[in-house]
Amino acid sequence: MTSSPPPHLLPSISMFTTGLDSPPFDNKPLTLLPKPYDSIYSKSRQIEKTSLSSEEVLAEKRRRNAGASARFRDRRKQRERELQEKCQSLEKRNQILENALKELNPEHPLIQSNHKNNEVVEEENQAIVGRINQLEQFISRFQVDKESDTRKLKEIEKENQFLKSLLESFTAKQEK
Repeated sequence: MTSSPPPHLLPSISMFTTGLDSPPFDNKPLTLLPKPYDSIYSKSRQIEKTSLSSEEVLAEKRRRNAGASARFRDRRKQRERELQEKCQSLEKRNQILENALKELNPEHPLIQSNHKNNEVVEEENQAIVGRINQLEQFISRFQVDKESDTRKLKEIEKENQFLKSLLESFTAKQEK
């Protein structure tokens, strides 16, 4: 809390009240109206705040922030649960209505378009599965090629080492 400046540094009250008619006073002290936040914080808590060190104030803020975060997470989880429950109930309701429609009118356009959509989806799925099989064949072929290329590379490296050793021994003989 901030402390007020010393009284000798403050201007006199007459500077602000000159020319103003003041209401009659009974020499009774005026009661101060409570501040809006007085109902939230009790006086003991305000006194407690003034005696806390900065570390304690930070710890209190962290504690309150952690509590607020936990309450927010709980509300968010509750909202998600409610949305999931609502989604499940709407899906059940939709299924019930579709079944009722199928019983009443199996030739209804919505049901037929649904069957057509299922056929299109099935064709697309088959095309995707075919492409996946094709890519898997490419991968297996490339793995075989990689293995054979690795063997060839090792053979070439061995031959290169052998030729290098011959060259080193030949150059060593010529230097002697």
